[in-house]
Amino acid sequence: MKKLIAITIAFVLSVTITIKAGAQANTTSKSLKVWLLAGVNLKNSADDKSQTIATIPYGTIVKPVKSEGEVKALTVDFNTAALKEPYRLSGKWIKVEFKGKPGYLFDGYLSVMPALEMDDHGFVETEDAYLKRNYGVLKIAKRIPKKGAKETSIYYKNGAVTTETYFDGCADHKLLLKNISLDEAMLFEKILHKNADAAQNIKVEKQQAGGVKISSYDCD
Repeated sequence: MKKLIAITIAFVLSVTITIKAGAQANTTSKSLKVWLLAGVNLKNSADDKSQTIATIPYGTIVKPVKSEGEVKALTVDFNTAALKEPYRLSGKWIKVEFKGKPGYLFDGYLSVMPALEMDDHGFVETEDAYLKRNYGVLKIAKRIPKKGAKETSIYYKNGAVTTETYFDGCADHKLLLKNISLDEAMLFEKILHKNADAAQNIKVEKQQAGGVKISSYDCD
């Protein structure tokens, strides 16, 4: 009986260790992309005042590596056209390796989302081009919500939806993104509207049904 209990305990401990190891592997194996146009500073230690080893450009893929140090959480002010006041972007210091050099990054500027692409002149692709390129289109629906208006909704395979309504020379744009945090949506909006000087009333709103909606409008 004692032998059976010992074997059972050993098995439970083995399973627990395996699960924990698997969780750590998932944390360190996830590739992240830099979502800050100015790039993110790679620091010598988990401290903003520490030496900057390198600046990792926007869109670069980085892979976290296992760190034995204590995770330090922090928030930074992030300016976006969607808000009058700076947004408090939350995150923590994580250890990564860039071009063979280990260092620490603030992960609030990182995301698993594919980065929005820019052309040689710095113009950002549209949300439709981005979603088609990365996920593909599921269906397109058109309707006339009121006299003189035209509305087109595009449903993408990742659950995202874009809706554009045109009326009297103006366009109302709505983008619903699924499986995304509010912090990530703020990063996305900042890049998306980089060149959109005509965009007005930009909003980033968390939806009760899930996901985040980014909306704006512009006129000819």
